[in-house]
Amino acid sequence: MALSQKHTSVSWIQFLEAKALELKLTPTQTRVFLTRFKQENWLNKVEDVWQLSDVNSFESFVKHSTNIYKIFKPYCPEISHGAGNFTIVRDWLLQEFNNFQSVELSPKETKYIQLPVEIECHQTIVQLGALIRIKAPSKMGKSRLLNNILTYANQQEYHTVHINLLQIESSKFNNLEQFLRWFCIYITDALKLEFNLDDWWNEDRGSMLSCTRYLEMVLQQTEQPLVLGLDEVDRLLNYPDISQDFFYLLRSWHEEANNDELWEQLRLVVVYSTEDFGSLDINQSPFNVGLPIELQSFERQQIEELATTYQLNFDSDEITGLIEMLGGHPYLVDSLFSYLVTDTQLTLKDLLQQAATDMGIYNSYLRQHLINLKSNDRLAQVFLKILKSPEPTQVDTLLAYQLYRMGLIQWSKEGNSVLPSCQLYKLYFLPRLT
Repeated sequence: MALSQKHTSVSWIQFLEAKALELKLTPTQTRVFLTRFKQENWLNKVEDVWQLSDVNSFESFVKHSTNIYKIFKPYCPEISHGAGNFTIVRDWLLQEFNNFQSVELSPKETKYIQLPVEIECHQTIVQLGALIRIKAPSKMGKSRLLNNILTYANQQEYHTVHINLLQIESSKFNNLEQFLRWFCIYITDALKLEFNLDDWWNEDRGSMLSCTRYLEMVLQQTEQPLVLGLDEVDRLLNYPDISQDFFYLLRSWHEEANNDELWEQLRLVVVYSTEDFGSLDINQSPFNVGLPIELQSFERQQIEELATTYQLNFDSDEITGLIEMLGGHPYLVDSLFSYLVTDTQLTLKDLLQQAATDMGIYNSYLRQHLINLKSNDRLAQVFLKILKSPEPTQVDTLLAYQLYRMGLIQWSKEGNSVLPSCQLYKLYFLPRLT
């Protein structure tokens, strides 16, 4: 049995997320549920997919799966203690899905405006031993800027490697040596090199020095500058036994460019979302050197420019209303414009009025944030306090950084208090968290 042709795999994931929220699955159950019922995992054995859910063990995955099937028992009476429960639940979900009308439209296309920081990044990446660090909350355009830098580097005939640390299975974070071996192999594959890592890896030398020597050999072979784009490096902070040493390596490679012509060829772009580095020694990391870039919300002029690229015309009051609702958030604004040109029957007023409802165009985006907030009661209560406050409010710094990383809050001009990023979040989350 397959998904209906009128739906996309993204719509299926949205449906599963909604079902997890409806059935009040725990955060871990939700990860297990989404992993097991993801379409590309249907034909795979449980043994082959359990690690994708970030649970501690295969046994834990099976235990959570069993509890999930118990939750589905009232809807699927044929569920038993034997095999076949996955197929039973999947077929029931498919039947539900085919009756499920996704209310979120699919954007026809997205446009792009050049940000002032792009020119600065282009000028920096061609410098010897360059390091650029890009910081911003979720959905602010960090990955887009990284791709722009890598594209420019390719135009200079540099070698580029884009590494997204969210795409690595959790087993690679078991220890530093395993992670660094994966790191070297990833670079080797991306550059289509034919080196045998074992020829360069020496247990007595240690994993950090072995990794450094291997990368040194890669730089010798590639001749042209090599740009490593490291996206979502925040994930490493969950593994302090790895992050401290790996970030120290990045810092040492960058500083080696001051002494060695070979290491001048290495250029680094590090992308992250938080200033909460935990116990990390920032002086032995890349987070206080190089060119700092912090992406901001669109200003009015940029919103008007983006609207022009979509061939949309708004009067001054309409732009003001849009900014009041969305706060200039790049993803929210760009999505709105894209929907407007996709369905000409919709108006700006229509979309803004529906934006904070379950029928609005942001329903999937907002629902995922709601799932994350409800999985962390303390974080949800702090965010609720921020939403209720008529003025910027002070909250626990670590929780504030978590909310900032999610893109839900912004720092006030005073810098020691916070407020919601936009009116949309107040309208959507206030009634659902109260």
